[in-house]
Amino acid sequence: MGSDYRGRNKFHFGLRYALKGLKVAILTERNINIHIIAAMIVFVAGLLYSISMIEWAILSLTVGAVISMEMMNTALERALDHLEPEHRPAIGVAKDMAAGAVLVTAIVAILVAILIFMPKIL
Repeated sequence: MGSDYRGRNKFHFGLRYALKGLKVAILTERNINIHIIAAMIVFVAGLLYSISMIEWAILSLTVGAVISMEMMNTALERALDHLEPEHRPAIGVAKDMAAGAVLVTAIVAILVAILIFMPKIL
């Protein structure tokens, strides 16, 4: 019983920290909120166009990827800014690459939305 209890306790602490991180991101990061608003629009469109279960799954995974990538980018930027407050070219490159990863994920999300909704709109 002891190890099971500790495992559940670790899970609850981990969940609490994860929810705290999500709350901080939502309350402090403009880009996260932009992605959340876009996700709400996509989900409303999904309801209006009665998309299939597989399309819901694909959209949900895509939205989750974009928001998760934005949060990872933000976490990396904050950590690097804390560790090295002065501008360093290598840190700038790392931050640019993380931002580029968000951009790639967002572009793919737009393409997924087009592939799902365009046939229904036309």
